Amino acid sequence: MAGTEIRTDEGVVIFEGSPHKAKVLYGNLLWTGALALSKFFATSSAAPPVKGRSCLELGAGTGVVGLTLGSMGAEPVFITDNEPELLLLMKKNIEANNLSDRVQTFCLDWADGKSFMQQLPDLVVAADVLYEGDGSMFCHALAKHLRIGAEAYVANHHNPDKCEALPDPFGEGSRRQVLFDFSDSLPSQAKKSQCEISDWKKLCSVLETLQKATLGFLRTATRLGLRVERLEDSKGFAIGSLRTNTRRSAFQEEAFHPLNGNADAICTMVRGAKFHQPDLSPMEHIQIFRLSRPISHNL
Repeated sequence: MAGTEIRTDEGVVIFEGSPHKAKVLYGNLLWTGALALSKFFATSSAAPPVKGRSCLELGAGTGVVGLTLGSMGAEPVFITDNEPELLLLMKKNIEANNLSDRVQTFCLDWADGKSFMQQLPDLVVAADVLYEGDGSMFCHALAKHLRIGAEAYVANHHNPDKCEALPDPFGEGSRRQVLFDFSDSLPSQAKKSQCEISDWKKLCSVLETLQKATLGFLRTATRLGLRVERLEDSKGFAIGSLRTNTRRSAFQEEAFHPLNGNADAICTMVRGAKFHQPDLSPMEHIQIFRLSRPISHNL
């Protein structure tokens, strides 16, 4: 079942899954958002202390974020998903890192409240989970696990406002270049399938769906009364891209800044995020959000 073995910069061993014969499993691959969130916890001065704190990873896939937290002393850590194949893969990754004493797998389905954790954690984390739907189901699951005094950290790709802003679809060179840019940072197994996309409308649909999921998540979070902040540097640039000159320079002089206003205002700020390296592909522009409940807020 397990395929490629990868060791992250934080020293966590991850086995990616082999392609599934009957269905597409995005979660069995390592994605840039999960790697960026792992590096954030390991290196950023804006990251919370995790040693001895309970953690829950939603839509964990390979489990890399939760395993990174476990390796840093967080416990207990629950890495969750609803796909049996991914639960088996996560168990293999727990064993590969000798973390079975503090990290456990758990089957959690965002659409099934009966599968939710009964004991609420100190930290909730998720990465690369906003790629289909409108993001509301994930947000409701996150909110149900977010108690007052706890925090949630979500990392996801930043995506173009409109597909129409991309190069002319009728120019073959333009189409090929955009497909290359879009797939350049994907895991090797996913890259091949993305590069085979020949229909421009399909590519636009992929990017548009990603954008809708992120903005839908934020709209739902606002409607639920959650406080939303984004990791930025002192000049207001979103911080999260792994494509930097040094291993630690991705997270320097950063802090979480509140995204104030109504849902439309927050979505506008996220849609118009500034990045230090604007020419990177959408998959490499990562925004990291922190969510919490106001003290007067009830579940």
